[in-house]
Amino acid sequence: MNTIQTQSIVNGIELVFSDDNTEVYVTIKNPTMSFSKEKVLKYLKDIGVTTGIDYAEIDKMLAEKDATKRYKVAQSKKPVDGKDGWFEFLFDTDVSTKPKILKDGSVDYSEYGNVPFVDEGEKIAIYHPAVQGEDGLSFSNEIIVAKKGKDLARLKGKGFYAEGNEYFAKTQGRVTYKDERLLVENELLIDGDVSLATGDINFSGNIHIRGNVLTGVVVASAKGDVIVDGYVEACQIYAGGSVVMKNGMQGNGKGKIIAGGSVSGKFFERVTIESGMDVHANAIMNSDITAVQDIVVSGKFGIIIGGCIRTQRQVTATIIGNMSEVKTILQVGSDVDLYATLLANEKDQKDLKKEYDKINAVMKKVDEALQAGENRQLEMQKRKLLRGKIEKETQLTENLKKNKKIMDQIARCSQAKIKVQKALYPGTSIMMNGVKAVISDEAYDAVITVKGNVIEIS
Repeated sequence: MNTIQTQSIVNGIELVFSDDNTEVYVTIKNPTMSFSKEKVLKYLKDIGVTTGIDYAEIDKMLAEKDATKRYKVAQSKKPVDGKDGWFEFLFDTDVSTKPKILKDGSVDYSEYGNVPFVDEGEKIAIYHPAVQGEDGLSFSNEIIVAKKGKDLARLKGKGFYAEGNEYFAKTQGRVTYKDERLLVENELLIDGDVSLATGDINFSGNIHIRGNVLTGVVVASAKGDVIVDGYVEACQIYAGGSVVMKNGMQGNGKGKIIAGGSVSGKFFERVTIESGMDVHANAIMNSDITAVQDIVVSGKFGIIIGGCIRTQRQVTATIIGNMSEVKTILQVGSDVDLYATLLANEKDQKDLKKEYDKINAVMKKVDEALQAGENRQLEMQKRKLLRGKIEKETQLTENLKKNKKIMDQIARCSQAKIKVQKALYPGTSIMMNGVKAVISDEAYDAVITVKGNVIEIS
C-alpha cells in the first residue's frame, strides 16, 4: 500500500489521499453518527473525487462502521513504470581469471583459464528491449508521468555478430564479458596430449591443451595465450600472449618458453624462459629465466635454486639457494648505463630532426620553382625528396618508440630489489644495476637493494 497523508475530517469522516494522489481512504471516526452513501459521495465530490469510486467498499464501510479501519473507496489510474532493456548472457560471465592463492601462500593454477568455450555460430547473448511505461491519471485529471524504460546500446567487442536482438559467435573459442565488452577469442582446444605422434601445433589464436605436452614438440601461438592443464616435458612453447601451466615443466635442459606476456606455472626445472612481463611459480630449479618486470616465487617452500635469474625490476622468493651452496645467479636491473643510452638516442633524434627540416626546406624551394613553370628535372627531384622525407618520418617515429622503451626500462630498473621472506644462502651471486656481490653469510627475511656502488642487505 502507498504511504498516506491526512487530507481532511468532515462531519466525523476522515478522508485520506495516498501520496501519489491515486487512492482515497475513508475512516468513520464517529460510528454513533448517521451516515448515508449519498453523504459520503458528496464528501468525495467536494474534494474532487468523482471517478474510480468503489461503491461496494462504501456499502461495506457503512455496514461495519469500524473506526479502526481505513476503507479504500476510490482509485484513479496508476502509472505503470517501464523497464530498462537488458542483456541475457548464455554463458557464465562470472569467471575469475586469477589463480587461487592457497593458505601456505603458494598458487593453485588448476582452475586458471577455465573460461567458457563456444562453437562457431553458437548463440551467446539475447537482448531484451526496454518496456515502455504507461502514464497514470490523478483524480484531478493531472497526468502522473511513469518512469520510461531505457534501451541499451548494442554490445561492443569482437568475435561475434548480431541478428536482430540475438548475438552469435563468429568463431569457436573462449567467450568473456568484461568491462562492458563481449569477446569471442579464437581458441584451439585440444582434449588430449600433444606429442610427436600428434605433431607440432601452430595457431594464431589462443591454444588450450587439456592433456600433457611431451618431449620434442613445438607449440606456437603468434597472437594468443597458451594454457596447458597437464604436465610439460622438454618441448618448446611460443606465445604472443601469456603462457600458463597448471602443473609445471620439467625441461631436462632442452625445454624453452618464449612469451610476449607473463609465464606462470607450479614449477620450472631445467627450463629456459623469456617473458615480456612477469614470471610466477611455486619453485624454480636450475633454470635460465629472463623477465622484463618481476619474478615471483610463492609459497611456504617457494624456492629459487641453481641457474640464472634475470629481471629488470624485482625478484621475490621465500628461499634463494640452499645449504649446499648451489651456484645461483640473480641479475636485477640493468648492466648497462641506461642514461648514456638515452642521451645517445636523444642525440640521434636531434640529428634526424635536422635532416628532416633540411629536406622540408629544400622541398619548399622546389615547390616555389615549380610554381613558376613546369620542369621535369624539378619534378623528379621533388619525388626523391618526398621519399627521403617519408623515410626520415619513419626513423623519427621509431626513435621516439625507442626513447620511450629506454625510459620505461629506467623506471623499472630504478625499483631494482630482491625480497627473501625466509633464507638467502651463500653461493648466491647478485648483480644489481651493474654492481656485483657474492653472498657469503646466510641472511633471513632480507631485502636487497643497491645504493651507489654498494649492494645493501637489510
